Amino acid sequence: MDNIKGNVIRVNLSLGSINFFTTEDFYRFLGGRGYGDWVLLNEVSKDAEPLSEENKVIIATGCFTGTSLPGSSRIALVTKNALSGGISYSSGGGNWGPELKKAGIDAIIIEGKASTPKYLFINNGNVELRDASHLWGMTTWDTEDAIKEELKDDGIRAISIGPAGENLSKVACVMIDKAHALAWGGSGAILGCKMLKAIAVKGDKDLKMHDKALFNDLVKSYSHILLSSPASASLRKGGTHGMAGVGGWSGKVPTSVRNLQEEYWDPDKAKKVSEEAYKPYEKKRTRCYNCPLACLHYYEMERDGEVLSCEGMHANSVRGFASNWDIDDPFEVLKIHSLCNKYGMDVDGVSASVAWAIECFEEGIINEEDTFGLKLKWGNSTDLITLVEQMAFRKDFGDLLSEGVSNASRIIGRGSEKYAMQIKGVGINEQGVHSHKAWSLAIATSTRGSGHLSGAPQTENRQIPEQVGKWLFNCEEAGIPGSYKGKGKLVAWYEIYKAIIDSIGICYFDAGWYEVALADIKHFTRMYQAFTGKTITDKEMWNIAEKILNLERAFNTIHAGFTRKDDYLPERIMEEPLNVGPFKGEYMDREKFDAMLDEYYEAQGLCKETGLQKRETIERLGMDYLIKYFSSNNVSIE
Repeated sequence: MDNIKGNVIRVNLSLGSINFFTTEDFYRFLGGRGYGDWVLLNEVSKDAEPLSEENKVIIATGCFTGTSLPGSSRIALVTKNALSGGISYSSGGGNWGPELKKAGIDAIIIEGKASTPKYLFINNGNVELRDASHLWGMTTWDTEDAIKEELKDDGIRAISIGPAGENLSKVACVMIDKAHALAWGGSGAILGCKMLKAIAVKGDKDLKMHDKALFNDLVKSYSHILLSSPASASLRKGGTHGMAGVGGWSGKVPTSVRNLQEEYWDPDKAKKVSEEAYKPYEKKRTRCYNCPLACLHYYEMERDGEVLSCEGMHANSVRGFASNWDIDDPFEVLKIHSLCNKYGMDVDGVSASVAWAIECFEEGIINEEDTFGLKLKWGNSTDLITLVEQMAFRKDFGDLLSEGVSNASRIIGRGSEKYAMQIKGVGINEQGVHSHKAWSLAIATSTRGSGHLSGAPQTENRQIPEQVGKWLFNCEEAGIPGSYKGKGKLVAWYEIYKAIIDSIGICYFDAGWYEVALADIKHFTRMYQAFTGKTITDKEMWNIAEKILNLERAFNTIHAGFTRKDDYLPERIMEEPLNVGPFKGEYMDREKFDAMLDEYYEAQGLCKETGLQKRETIERLGMDYLIKYFSSNNVSIE
């Protein structure tokens, strides 16, 4: 691997400087999330505030981004989390990442802070910072259009922040191609603080590959499994909206109802916002770069002269704005989704914050004096839409909610913390947290806080057969939602596997998350050899993923002080059984959760008592530099 180097741009906004360099570290960590973690840990001090010029943003393609591998659209954004103070990483699709690759660039490191708004333009390796004063205040949609018009090229790809990022909302995100979000950790606010409005890319270079014919042959075998999969067929038919949104096709897929109070929503309401109900408004299906599944919908709806045209509507939006807020009006749900995309706001963060506020209002903890006259009631879409707009511009009560649910509850106090559904300071917009035990454990242990895309397996949701669970994961009950048996080891396995997926640059839907037959990294080690000419064993790639997780845990320990106590679920999940639906009576038993957590820690080589890393694990992985990292920050490990 010594001769393989990634091409990186370092942009210092304070100095207005742009420097190119090559590094072996890019491929040493497979690119993407892994490379971003490495840079962040080595370059950002524990004293750096997330919203400051000392924080850095690393945007990195995966080593396979832009290739013929299905779903190779992904880029990673890694930064210090504005909500938790720990690590934040996001994976985004669309077409921007492959375009960056075609421009000859693997990653961008953004540091410092500009004195006036800027945007970055990368044109086949030629890079310049341009004035963005005329773009400041625009939505992400208008920003992309304006850049294309200014540069007189409709083929340019752009990522940008909207008003939410400019106004430093901690639930602001970065949008790709108007519809794909780099959504975690207040990334939009961090770029807003740095005064970087957008990054536009144009590239037409061919990707260099050691053995293109062999790589493409391996891709054909991989694609055969992917396209033979019933899970892939379901995604292709209805997208995540149809497969997992508010009950899914079976009606038994759990959702979040009224701030995670329940997991089963009134079927009459669910039917109104189902994929089938939206079907008459679907103008086309859309896809990310080189993806056969086309899981995105482009909807167009009209009401009283107002026209909504919007791409997206994954399950998270339907769950976050329909069942979690008790809104069964399809037009209003689509409107809120489109506002989040235009303003550059994280769907999950917005959903969790507003759901908390509604419940607090219903419980009498806050009133109209607090909310500036808004009536925050379940299903009151009129006032809730107003609140979403306030969050983007940090006005009135929206200013408070823009701090994120955990911060907002601390500011309000009055016992409102009880209703803040959060882990590590990051709001939860999730399904199956009471009922699906492995899924829930992975949300609790996620290094970035809350989200299921860190290590949550789909085995329970798909209810895989006993023998399949035994063969693939040595967990016979991997497909049983209510079982705790073997789930700690299962989550640990998927957490490592997903670190690989996030780093090589492909989508989970095109990998072994939904289709477990693809959950074999041998596909990727063979492709890596064909791509680079360098041999890597399955064990070596697995160890790289373990290193990635250990980089994140070390960062969290030093920057946020996270320990075992931060790997727990909200009390509601562990004390209040579900009252209705297919999983009635389910909750997360605290004693059994602790046993799962112990099993997870053992599988990951962590200390059961503290949740911290062990010296023996770090030494086994050859990460002695982490021992120095802990020592230099006055932290001792066993």
